[in-house]
Amino acid sequence: MLDKIEITVRSGDGGDGMVAFRREKFVPRGGPNGGDGGRGGDVVIQTDSNLSHLSNFRYQKWFSAENGGNGRNNNKTGRSGANLVIEVPVGTVVSYQNPSFDEFSITDLDKPGACVVVAHGGRGGRGNARFVSSTNQAPRLAQKGELGEEKEITLELRLIADAGIIGYPNVGKSSLLAAASAARPKIADYPFTTLEPMLGLVEAERASFVIAEIPGLITGAHQGKGLGHEFLRHVLRTRVMVHLVDGSSASPVDDMIAVNNELFLFDAGLAARTQLVAVNKIDRPEVRERTLEIRELFRVAGVEVSFVSAATGEGVQGLMSKVAAALEQAPMPSAVTDSAALPIIRPQAHSREVEASRDGGVYRVTEHDLERLVAGSDTTNPEVRRQIGSILTRGRIRARLVKLGISPGDKVRVGAFEWTW
Repeated sequence: MLDKIEITVRSGDGGDGMVAFRREKFVPRGGPNGGDGGRGGDVVIQTDSNLSHLSNFRYQKWFSAENGGNGRNNNKTGRSGANLVIEVPVGTVVSYQNPSFDEFSITDLDKPGACVVVAHGGRGGRGNARFVSSTNQAPRLAQKGELGEEKEITLELRLIADAGIIGYPNVGKSSLLAAASAARPKIADYPFTTLEPMLGLVEAERASFVIAEIPGLITGAHQGKGLGHEFLRHVLRTRVMVHLVDGSSASPVDDMIAVNNELFLFDAGLAARTQLVAVNKIDRPEVRERTLEIRELFRVAGVEVSFVSAATGEGVQGLMSKVAAALEQAPMPSAVTDSAALPIIRPQAHSREVEASRDGGVYRVTEHDLERLVAGSDTTNPEVRRQIGSILTRGRIRARLVKLGISPGDKVRVGAFEWTW
């Protein structure tokens, strides 16, 4: 089962604004009418209840939304780029890998139709009709569209089950799942028979619930040994755990403690999760003879146990009834995170603050919208250079440059544009 994968997504670029003028017969001084560029498409991840795995992403790892169209004359805005919707199974956790390689949780898509925008499309650039003013009746300025966002996204599927069957390999978890539900997992007498989590629907005392077999737990599972990390994440969603131990083991209590230690080391919150302990294989004579001894050992450890035979079905219905009763009292698990609390990533709007710095006789101005304006205009045109220079000598930009001590003859640089003060 492919339940964790990394993909690259890129939202659409915004379209460029246009420089155009109305040129019609008998319409003197028609004025600027260049339209704005269209917005780039977003990348949206959305759940689909018809999907159950992430195998669709095995061979496709790159996803990009549509770019916005460029502005046109007659004040026509460019077409907005279509959003790209990536469909994933219910229960997918979406994470974002930042440049310093710290992983931050974005959202847990645990309901059908839940969605999150992971990459926002770039804004379209403004056309020259937007720059008309009382002092600039014929602007030849237009903004370049914003670039889209590119991100490395991790998709991690965590099964949504009410109860989970945990325990060492070969204690009979698959057999118990088959005896309690209509699920038909592979059953064999060797470790790690089950290579992917299995779900089954249980009907017990007019109540129904979903139960999952969680394989791969051995000593060191929290460090990824065995199949640890592959499946421990699926335990996080369960409200009740059925801890199955092998009655033929030399020390069933020690086995239970060892598995619980792995759960605690993986996520300390699992220690408070409701847990029912069941001893399996009482169909074997040597185990049935030890039932009183085993019950006493668990009683000393403060644990009440049930005895079942997953092979014959003895005690299974009673155990499932206890699970149903425990589910009525068990709270819903809190939001899914890993062992450490992870902050939520919220995309931030581009800063509109003007930043200015001095390097010798050159003053560099940084302002997002101004840089887009320079990039989208023909700075080789003297009239365009004059109009950009007019913007630099007023408002907040002028105040910042004067504060830095600019004087006539100094160079001002914005992006690739350089102008003499």
